[in-house]
Amino acid sequence: MNSGFHFSKAGKYKAISNELKIARFSLIDYVIETKKAIPSEKAADIIGQNALNELLQKNIVNANQDNAISCLYPVSAADTGHSVKLADGRQFSTMCAFDSLGCAGTFHMDCEIFSFCKDTNERVCIKISEQEIKTALPSSNIFVSYLDKIGEGSCGCCGVMNFFQYEKHARDLLKQYEHNKNMYFWTLNDAFTAAKMVFEN
Repeated sequence: MNSGFHFSKAGKYKAISNELKIARFSLIDYVIETKKAIPSEKAADIIGQNALNELLQKNIVNANQDNAISCLYPVSAADTGHSVKLADGRQFSTMCAFDSLGCAGTFHMDCEIFSFCKDTNERVCIKISEQEIKTALPSSNIFVSYLDKIGEGSCGCCGVMNFFQYEKHARDLLKQYEHNKNMYFWTLNDAFTAAKMVFEN
C-alpha cells in the first residue's frame, strides 16, 4: 500500500452507533432480497426517519435521482458488473471492485467475487475464506484502482474503482488522474487489506 497514505475512510462503518449499524443492515438486507432500490418513504418506514437521515448525512447510504436508496456500501441496488456471492447463498451487486473486496468483512463470512478487468474485459473471480484471499483468476497479479473521495458521498467515484489484469493498464488510469492526489492503485492483497480497514464493523 502507498506509504504515508492517510486513509480517510478507515473505520468508517465501525465508528457508527449500534443502532445505526442495525438500521444499515436492515436496508442492506432489503435490497439484497428485492434487488431493487428502496423508496425513501419505505426506508423511513423500515428504520425510522431519524435513522435514515443520519445514515444519509454520514454517507453510509446514498439516494439516486429518484430519491430512492440505491447505494448501501458495499451493496448496490443496480447491476454494476461487480457481484458477490456469500457463503449463505445470497448474491448481489456491489458498488465497485473495492467494495466487493469489503464484503467478507461487512458480512463476516466467506464469499466469492465475480467481476471483470476494466481494460481487457477478462473475467475476474476471487475466493475469500477466513478473511484471506485463497484464489484469484485470471491470476493473483490483479491490480485495483481506488479514489479516496474525502468528505463526500462516493457514488460518483465508483466507476473508476475497478480490477485490472495488467499493471500497465492501472498505471495508465493513474496518469489520467495525476492531478488528483487521492487516486491510487494497489495490488490485490493491499486493496483487500484496505477494504477490511474500511468495512470492518
